[in-house]
Amino acid sequence: MTVVLALLAYLALPVIGWGVAVRREPPGVRIAVATAAGGLIVGIVMSAMSVLHIEWSRTVLLPVLALIAIALNRWSAGRPRPAADGRGGRRYTWLVPWLFTVYGTITARESCGDLQFTWGPKAIQFFRAGGLDPKVLHAYPQLTVDYPPLQTLLFAWSNTLSHQFSWWGAVLLGPLLFLLSIIVVREWSGNDHATLLYSATMAWGYALAYPSGCAEPLLLLYETLAIVALTFLDDDPRAQTFYAALGLAGAAFTKLEGSTFVIAVFLAIVIIQRNAKRALIVIVPAAILVGAWMTFVFRNDLLYMYGGARMPMYFSALPVVLKTLAKVAKFDLYWLPWLVPIVLVALGNVRRAAVPLAIALLTSCATIYFYLHYPDPTWWIESSSPRVILTPLLALLIAAAAAWRERTELK
Repeated sequence: MTVVLALLAYLALPVIGWGVAVRREPPGVRIAVATAAGGLIVGIVMSAMSVLHIEWSRTVLLPVLALIAIALNRWSAGRPRPAADGRGGRRYTWLVPWLFTVYGTITARESCGDLQFTWGPKAIQFFRAGGLDPKVLHAYPQLTVDYPPLQTLLFAWSNTLSHQFSWWGAVLLGPLLFLLSIIVVREWSGNDHATLLYSATMAWGYALAYPSGCAEPLLLLYETLAIVALTFLDDDPRAQTFYAALGLAGAAFTKLEGSTFVIAVFLAIVIIQRNAKRALIVIVPAAILVGAWMTFVFRNDLLYMYGGARMPMYFSALPVVLKTLAKVAKFDLYWLPWLVPIVLVALGNVRRAAVPLAIALLTSCATIYFYLHYPDPTWWIESSSPRVILTPLLALLIAAAAAWRERTELK
């Protein structure tokens, strides 16, 4: 019964955020966007309650979130929307790799150990405290005290509704979010072949990175939403900007790597699209959320991971970093997950793929930069980079879809 209530809490997210989509998109995309928005709304509301010293409970959270959902639906109902452009096709071969991910998750082959040691215990402790309690973080410093809180808040949201933490619910959230990411690529690119490549490659990455239960599936959903919007929604600049801003805000509030992703997208928009105004608009929500979180961190003396940039850099470790990252990026397939999209981009329209290509390059550089802060980061790279490099990989896959957009876009 606990897992049912936990999943119902996660399935309530698109209901909460249903009014956020600003276009009349296909149902799958609306569910994906609404889930991303609903998760962010829940996280912000729970954070605000903690600041106001209001204890989390079903009797408070449910009415507040219901009012927000109603208000958003009324706001969106009064806005004119273009009709859906019918990009989606009818092939569903991309479901096969996703089903393997589901199988790997339910048989405990792809679950993340950090769920048991970090994300789960932190959510449980916050639930018991009734909010984001600094005392919990000081008492359990191994819980990555200054990490952005969204993933933990969503676990605590599920715990609040079920009154018992569901480990199965936390693990199964991963493939559900992965499915939504695939749908976003499918509907906005209009390319079944590109979607199959994305689904199969990321499913293979999931099988080797074990992300279910960690924050990566949530982070990757927000990142996919932002990159695909910037790449394919050029027919609707307002929607493009809005969805990109939503994706960046969610990414920045989910993981530390989300902040570097925001910087990468900002630079890509400025350099490739040459639109500084859009770049500033897109990063404002993310900047506000990160600023609010860092205010909480500094006021409660919780700085830890974010302070890593002040550590000395060991440029002598660069050969080790590059060699170890190359070994991990091999993904037991002789780098084919990377080589295939690179070849497709080279044979296609590189200009159309410029934005996701820039994001892939910049996030890869950011990964190298962080690993250079240890004199011997071998173990750190081997344990964390299989999940971290999924971000530049997904950007590269979207670049491949963009490069062949004119030739394979479905009508």
